[in-house]
Amino acid sequence: MKQWEIGWEGEHVSLNDLYSMNNWRKRHQIKKYWRQLFSDMIDSVELEKINEYELYVYYNSRLDPSNVSAIVKLFEDTLKSKGFIIDDSKKYCKGIHIIPDLEMRNKQYKVVLRKRK
Repeated sequence: MKQWEIGWEGEHVSLNDLYSMNNWRKRHQIKKYWRQLFSDMIDSVELEKINEYELYVYYNSRLDPSNVSAIVKLFEDTLKSKGFIIDDSKKYCKGIHIIPDLEMRNKQYKVVLRKRK
């Protein structure tokens, strides 16, 4: 199975960050910032169009695993807007795995996109 990997250290966006904001404009700015960041990361790897995929997120930070789902959603939205995936529905996304990894450095994140078809 072919796969691609991006990683970074330091900042993150959590589900709590997005839902705790009452101001839609600030929430939109955060989404826009992360989509641009992910877009730049995706451009740095030689990604191809994918029909079916799985996503793996490995991380070591204070975030609860469910809070990492914001990273997954914004990453998928970026993939879709750039034309690398058709959609993020269950027809195309065959699994999302959020894996806390205490062997990683603190505040380190890695997203692995695995092609299924």
